[in-house]
Amino acid sequence: MSTIESKFQKTNDFNEITYGRRSVKLYDPEVKISREEMTEILSEASRAPSSINLQPWRFLVVDTTEGKEKLAPL
Repeated sequence: MSTIESKFQKTNDFNEITYGRRSVKLYDPEVKISREEMTEILSEASRAPSSINLQPWRFLVVDTTEGKEKLAPL
């Protein structure tokens, strides 16, 4: 395990990730999230509080390398 990895606790628990307070600066590009899990994550995220409860969330899931490359300049 590298020095960087040993400083951080790894978890896949969505609630811990969502409600924990930390700034993530290192991502594992090999981790893939299933469509079912992504649907659940977005469903839960869309219930987050917003200004005057408008909940103006719009999500775009980009899961292909080509799509990510196209959006990278933006």
